[in-house]
Amino acid sequence: GSCAFVDSLTKQLPLRLSQTMGRYAILLIDTVAEQQVSYFLSFLGSSSIKIVKGELLIAVSEELAPVDDEATMLYNFHLASDKNTTLHLDIDGSSAVLTDPEFMLLQAVTTPLARFKAYKSGKCTWGLSLKVGDPVDVDDSWVDAPVAAIVRYIGEISDHCGTMFGVEIVDEEFSAWGDSDGTWKGVRYFKCKANGGSFVPLDKISRALHVATEDSAKTEVPRAPQDSEEVKTTAAITSSGHCDENEATTNPGFEIGSLVQVIDPPLYGVIRVIEKLPGMQEMAAGIELEEYGKKCTDGTWQGKRYFTCPPGRGFFCPLSKLKADQRFADFAAKFDSLLKNPLERCPLEEQEHQSVFRDQLAKYLGKERGIQGHYNSCYLDATVFGLFALSDVFDPMLQTKARDPAGEEIRGMLWKGIVNPLRKNGVVRYESVMSLRNKLEDLGKIKGINQDEKDPEEFLNMLFKHSLRVDSFISIRRPYGIEKEFFVQLFLEPDESLKLPPTVGQLLNKMFKEQNISFSEAPKKLLIQIPRYGKQFKTYEKVVAGLQLDVTDLIDPPDLDTSQSNEECTDARSSLRLLSVICIKTSHYVCFARAISQNRWIFFDSMADRLYDKFNIPE
Repeated sequence: GSCAFVDSLTKQLPLRLSQTMGRYAILLIDTVAEQQVSYFLSFLGSSSIKIVKGELLIAVSEELAPVDDEATMLYNFHLASDKNTTLHLDIDGSSAVLTDPEFMLLQAVTTPLARFKAYKSGKCTWGLSLKVGDPVDVDDSWVDAPVAAIVRYIGEISDHCGTMFGVEIVDEEFSAWGDSDGTWKGVRYFKCKANGGSFVPLDKISRALHVATEDSAKTEVPRAPQDSEEVKTTAAITSSGHCDENEATTNPGFEIGSLVQVIDPPLYGVIRVIEKLPGMQEMAAGIELEEYGKKCTDGTWQGKRYFTCPPGRGFFCPLSKLKADQRFADFAAKFDSLLKNPLERCPLEEQEHQSVFRDQLAKYLGKERGIQGHYNSCYLDATVFGLFALSDVFDPMLQTKARDPAGEEIRGMLWKGIVNPLRKNGVVRYESVMSLRNKLEDLGKIKGINQDEKDPEEFLNMLFKHSLRVDSFISIRRPYGIEKEFFVQLFLEPDESLKLPPTVGQLLNKMFKEQNISFSEAPKKLLIQIPRYGKQFKTYEKVVAGLQLDVTDLIDPPDLDTSQSNEECTDARSSLRLLSVICIKTSHYVCFARAISQNRWIFFDSMADRLYDKFNIPE
């Protein structure tokens, strides 16, 4: 309801402003304005208000309306923080023009004085030259020295105006200094460990003093190429803004934020999006280039926006036409070598066989416990933990010599490199798991088992049938004969007569009855695959595992020995006790395992946390 005016004491005559003028400015001097109260409170009169240097200004209209007193050029602005406050100022003395990117940088800075200092010191120019992956120091009043960090995101975030910098803390002393894991208000902008990141404005970061390289000291904004250079750098760019797809090379595993070089022509930039694009047969990357490209876009492809960048800096091409930016290879290698695996203290192997002891569960409690995940290994981590962490029922296959040298090598890796260290030390390093995955890949039965996402049944089939070649432990009688199996997979249609949610026992009995099958002998161990058809389509919304599974009625009568009195039999019934449950959600496997003697459960996630965006922390 209130308005404020800064009145000039000079004569004001309209004059057209140059079209090269920017739309934004910053106040360079303190100014006093008269605040006019609203009509309904006009009896209160008027009062003076002070507008301090560093306030941001916005042009009143697209075509600014200057006034002339024959000595000073004055222009009409309003405060960015209060559009009802109008100012008449000269550009050369009391204010300075800002480009759009400079305005966005300073808009995120919270105080006028900090904005003024950032502008006068030339920090805006340095800020505009920053790229994702650049090292910076974060300044904070709570600590004596700057905190080393890496820029992971540059742009706007919800509930904040202007350009913010998402940074990941790499200083070990302040590894939990941050307040974010890369998310803000429920939106993920980058990924790092809990409290390992933060979002800060320009005035809270400075040039990294710990990196003494020529590149890190540059403060110039990357310039647009001259005409002769444009011919050289855009020769192979089509009118659609993408490069030719000849001579595809192997994709080294890029992700959003990767610093890359286009192989031909030699362009440099950062990946902003990875998608399957119309018109390209393989996965493609949207790249924000360092320098202007004559036929590049602003982040759009065939009329659809995939990311936002300045015009002429958006470039799309197949992933196979990219390679890592070699200019930063030496620094990245040096920086990477300083990052230590927090589980490095743990031995990679334990030669002596480790049996499960009564209080084994206590070994796994807390962070940095369990199997350390690495590169899509969660399917294997959760499965191995579920089978071996709290039970020795599957140990015979570890202690039985394999039938060929390759299987014997895999048996040793699983037994001495994973199971023994897990039980003795409570933790397994990712190197041991990767050695096993690489060896399984060498067998050639399942492609990509050392790098791609797989399912537990794929891994166990590979392990049981093709590697260790162990004897099947489930015998099922079908109408056409007896089959030896490792799993029982539940195939059945929904039954509305079942009380919901159904139990595993109910579904198992229902399937055996419908298919006219039975166990030809009482199973000592049982692996059951529950129906799962994706997030949208499920046979049942929930299935209750149940702590005990009675299979008496599913066994051929002649094979039921009523004189048995072992762990699997109770009152002449053949029962199995639940050991573990392996679950998946959003392409990530975790495990619930049970210490039967104590009737206690433990939850395991091989990728519960992340350090340096490199090492997973199991919990």
